[in-house]
Amino acid sequence: MNSLLTYKKTIASLLGAFVFLLALPAGLAQAGMVSTESQLEIASQSYDKAVIQQKLKEQEVKDALISWGVEPNQVEQRVANMTAEEIGEFNRQMDSMAAGSGIVGAVLFVFLILIVLDLLGTTNIFPVIKPIDQY
Repeated sequence: MNSLLTYKKTIASLLGAFVFLLALPAGLAQAGMVSTESQLEIASQSYDKAVIQQKLKEQEVKDALISWGVEPNQVEQRVANMTAEEIGEFNRQMDSMAAGSGIVGAVLFVFLILIVLDLLGTTNIFPVIKPIDQY
């Protein structure tokens, strides 16, 4: 009986020391504030880089690069090495040069206006849409 009690005390002491040693590194961790601006900047950079890489995968872009004598692999490597400012400026230029982007937006805007007018009962262009006051 006495040896069993000694055995239990030894095991309990070893387990206590083990738990204590496991808890030591957790006290060394330091937390700091992460600003929203820095997280948005990181997310924006990765998104902008992904947009450029997606454009480079299009066949028309590859054909244009090859016709200018530039290898698409070289362009992908250079995009990977671009700074945040360069990526942002490049995407702004691409958005301003996008063909037909204004037309699609205008068509969607007119389509939404017509749906709202149908809902208000002013027009009857789409027979599936019933005016709000009929419900």
